[in-house]
Amino acid sequence: MPEAALVQDGMQRAEEAMRIAHRLRPGQADDFTVDTADALVSFWKNLTRILFTVIPAVVIIGIVVGGIVIMNIMLMSVNERTHEIGIRKSLGARRRDIRNQFLAESVTLALLGGLLGLACGVGLAGLVAVISPLPARVTGWSVALALGLGGSVGIVFGVYPAMRAARLDPVVALRYE
Repeated sequence: MPEAALVQDGMQRAEEAMRIAHRLRPGQADDFTVDTADALVSFWKNLTRILFTVIPAVVIIGIVVGGIVIMNIMLMSVNERTHEIGIRKSLGARRRDIRNQFLAESVTLALLGGLLGLACGVGLAGLVAVISPLPARVTGWSVALALGLGGSVGIVFGVYPAMRAARLDPVVALRYE
């Protein structure tokens, strides 16, 4: 490409013009820099490589911590509602009914957390787009992924509390206060 060969000559001319404009004498160090798009592309590649390494790790840690929080909330809910579970079982509720109730609550809790996170992500993307030249947008697949991940976390981390609630003996649960 003949245009690419001219870049180096153009950079040297720009450097000479900057030295004259800055009144720098021969032998004095430059107080400016002249960069090509290659340097910016290299910087951008390094930045995105780092981001695509760090961000998934942070997301995984956040998912596990969020799942543990959901499990603890649901275990406390089972503990506080033991008497209610005993009443439901004595009135004919099956294990499956109790399990499904607590799984539904766990998934709802996780999806609400996913919606809150999604709203924060949309707001952050809008802020980045407004205050910086970086392209920031929220795509449809990322919305589906966020909500799907939220629901999945609710199911995975809600199974143990739901099974624990379903296995409660109705007689023991009714005596519990």
